[in-house]
Amino acid sequence: MARCVNFADWAAAAVSPAGTPLAWPARDFASCVVTVATGYPADVLKPLVLSLREHSNAPLVIVANAGSGLEKAFAGRDVVVYEVPAAAGYRPYPALARLEYYLDILAGLPGSVGRMLFVDSRDVVFQADPFAGLHDAALQFFAENDDTGSWKLTTTNGRWARMMLPAQMSRALAGKPIVNGGVIAGTPSVLAAMCRAKLDIARQTHEWTKHTTGLDNISTNVVAHAAMVPGTVSTANHTHVANIYRNPPMVLDGGGRFVSPGGRICPIVHMYDRRPDLLAAINTRYGVSGAGLVLGQDRSLTPPDPFANARHWLKLARIRVMGR
Repeated sequence: MARCVNFADWAAAAVSPAGTPLAWPARDFASCVVTVATGYPADVLKPLVLSLREHSNAPLVIVANAGSGLEKAFAGRDVVVYEVPAAAGYRPYPALARLEYYLDILAGLPGSVGRMLFVDSRDVVFQADPFAGLHDAALQFFAENDDTGSWKLTTTNGRWARMMLPAQMSRALAGKPIVNGGVIAGTPSVLAAMCRAKLDIARQTHEWTKHTTGLDNISTNVVAHAAMVPGTVSTANHTHVANIYRNPPMVLDGGGRFVSPGGRICPIVHMYDRRPDLLAAINTRYGVSGAGLVLGQDRSLTPPDPFANARHWLKLARIRVMGR
């Protein structure tokens, strides 16, 4: 990628990838999983890698920094490492920057692949074949909160939507459940269309939002609910994917599996690192020593910032006063 000086430069380069050659397994495969794990050690990725291998032979593409050592750590596990290109000037927040890597991987994808999963890395674990039971849809999102009243100004997501988006876009979210960008399923061509749609949404937002977690979440929800990509469906929480928060009605069964409300064992569990009992169970099962609870409001492992909420409100007020 040529050196970029601003978001427009970066986005223009991201949507026209060359398709980086990767060391794919020497066999035909119809599905694959992609995750971005820049900066994470192999130890933290054990639950994702080992649980996928327990239930599926789909190759796993891990986006990582050069010299990560993941090829050696997961040798024989059908792990394909995509090394992040060297930084070329401007690059937005990692949750948005991953669109660049997704599009590059999709451009070089083997023709046999008809179904893919984009998943988060350190907080996703598989309990069954993740491709079995998916909707026959071109693009499938999974709710993190089935409460359709969650877009009010009194909620964090509601404030993000009101301040980041043009009015017609934020209105498209009213009465819709919040979907999560941590697990997304689809066909390669439609996933590429989703990435480009999210970049188009980002182009219309204020510059500082391109360096926050909020824009990835909001753009995901606009694509899911505003009919931007044909063939899109959204699935209720705790059906195929269990998106967990700190105190959901979720328990561990005798075999160490996470059981959702109604006794369902979802094939994919996301955000288990929000609860100490679930995190401890996964760390013990997969021999993880370096993973801790998510504490910060930016979903980092750092302690919460007591002034984060105040700064958030000041930034939103600045947008309101100065405009986008």
